[in-house]
Amino acid sequence: MASAFSLPPSLGTGAALARRSWQTAQAVARRQLLTSLEIPVRDPAYPWVMQWLVARGCLAHHLGVSTEYCKDNAGNVQAVFNFIPSPGRHVMRYKHAFLVIERTRSGETMDFQTGTPWETLTLQTLALQRHVIHEILEEARRIALEKEEGKTVVFRSVASEWRRYGEPKTVRPFDSVILADGVAEHVFEDVQSFLKASDWYLARGIPYRRGYLLHGPPGCGKSSFVMALAGKLKYNICVMNVGDPLMTDDRLQYLLATVPPQSILLLEDIDGAIQRSETVAGGGVAEDRKGANPYGMRGVTFSGLLNALDGVVATEERVTFMTTNHPERLPDSLIRPGRIDIKVRVGYATPLQLRRQFLRFFPGEEESADKFVEILGGIQLSMAELQGFFLFCKENVAQALHMAESWRKADQEAREAVRREREEAKSGNGAPAREGEEGLPLQHETKGNSQAVQASDSAAHAAETEKTEPAEKKSAALSN
Repeated sequence: MASAFSLPPSLGTGAALARRSWQTAQAVARRQLLTSLEIPVRDPAYPWVMQWLVARGCLAHHLGVSTEYCKDNAGNVQAVFNFIPSPGRHVMRYKHAFLVIERTRSGETMDFQTGTPWETLTLQTLALQRHVIHEILEEARRIALEKEEGKTVVFRSVASEWRRYGEPKTVRPFDSVILADGVAEHVFEDVQSFLKASDWYLARGIPYRRGYLLHGPPGCGKSSFVMALAGKLKYNICVMNVGDPLMTDDRLQYLLATVPPQSILLLEDIDGAIQRSETVAGGGVAEDRKGANPYGMRGVTFSGLLNALDGVVATEERVTFMTTNHPERLPDSLIRPGRIDIKVRVGYATPLQLRRQFLRFFPGEEESADKFVEILGGIQLSMAELQGFFLFCKENVAQALHMAESWRKADQEAREAVRREREEAKSGNGAPAREGEEGLPLQHETKGNSQAVQASDSAAHAAETEKTEPAEKKSAALSN
């Protein structure tokens, strides 16, 4: 039995058609009268617009919070709370135009690396005022760049993309990294000349990329120099771990093809990503037991690394720096010209570096600087050791000279102990102890040419071995 309140079939059908027509008319009107812009969370403009919303504010009753820790000039750390619109629809006014801002979040899709849900930010305004959206993007970009002015942004490779690593770092003064005489200036001038010569490279069909190898003992300033160089060039730094077990050839090629603009690519400790399977007599390398290439890559094959750096799939407009403590472990095919154009030795502190570092901590103390060089001139010290030394006596010249004397005495005692151990080993076994034998505190260093800047492969392999005492014995005077 039909209900007494039911509508006639013809009237119900008409109501449904009217409702559908109204919805269609609304959709058409929205498309014709409104313009919208969708910004996915992976787009570089997404954090810019979010910061812009924080700076401009919007009429939102429901807010989210983004907490930042900022350090003032005195070194005090303060928490700053930035209130941003929560997921949903919000309204704000900008230059006589009303904007509808909708932040949507997908609860099912998220970043498996960070657990961050997938979000989309939509800006909507009248079609006649679509220029407002472009102005918002430009203003948001300008605010973001102003926040990074005078700072260096560090990117790290995460999965198949580049992500910011921490907060932008204050630009390190170029003269704060003291290398051997003329080395830093030579590299800077070469990089600067390369960046200005794109048309020259293209006109001659030469791949527009430049590679540098910084090699030497640990703590001598290789990575610090790259950071200071990036600051002077107003470039960012992209740090990649080629030895990551999750890295593949395809992922490596994609990352090198998507390096952010105005960035230096830094491959630290490149020798750690390449392992020799077997070394035969005479310095040769035996074939891998599995029949692969003699350099076992952790995730990335050796041929994949070479092709990504300088192959058919290699990208251009790239400045690459590699660092290593053991250049003798690198295969010739990796450091040949075209992949590595300039090799720079960053070695132990020279007398000039000792003097410049002393005057950096004690300006105007010329005579004391000469005496300091006279005391420590015969000891092999890394710049990291030297900086740590000055942190103990950063305000007292007399204390610095006294500690330098103690350091030299400790160095002499360590050398004498090594000499006695070698004599005892020789008299006990009838033969001299081998270099690097257990019980003998020896270190080995590969020396290049006297100018420390090598532009050819042949000079990189002319090496000799030096024996020095361990750093912990050299630094024993600091604890006295």
